[in-house]
Amino acid sequence: MLLLGTTVAAVFADPLVDAVDNFSTASSIPSFFVSFVILPFASSSEVVSTMIFASRKKLRTASLTYSEIYGSVTMSNILSLSVFLGLVYFRELDWNFSSEVVTILIVCIVMGMIASFRTTFPLWMCFLAFPIYPFSLLLVYVLNNVLGLP
Repeated sequence: MLLLGTTVAAVFADPLVDAVDNFSTASSIPSFFVSFVILPFASSSEVVSTMIFASRKKLRTASLTYSEIYGSVTMSNILSLSVFLGLVYFRELDWNFSSEVVTILIVCIVMGMIASFRTTFPLWMCFLAFPIYPFSLLLVYVLNNVLGLP
C-alpha cells in the first residue's frame, strides 16, 4: 500500500505543482499562499466530513471534528515537510525556505501540545486553534518581508 501511495503521489505531484504555479502566475498571488490557503480547501475531503460531524452539535461530535482536523493538518504538514526536507537534502538544492519551515514547525508544535493533553475538546479550544492558521500566514509574511529571512 505504501508503494502504491508513493506511486500515485509521484504521478500526480508534477501536474499539481504546475497547476499551482500557473494559477499563482495568472492570479498574481504568491505560490506559497496558493499552496497553503487555496489548495487545502480545494483538495481536502475532510472538509465535508468535519462539517457533517459539526452539524450534529454534540460534545463528542465536536471533539471528533477537532480531532479529525488536527490529525489531518498535522499529518499533512509533517509528511509534506519531511518529503520537502528530504528532497532538499538529497538533491543538494539551495535552501531559501527558512520562514516557511519555521512556521510549519511552530504550528505543529503548538497544535501537538494542545491536542496531546486532551481527549475531548471544549468549545473554547476553537478560539485557540482557529487563529493559528491566519497567524501562520502572517508569521511567514513577517519573517520573509520584515525580517528578511530566506
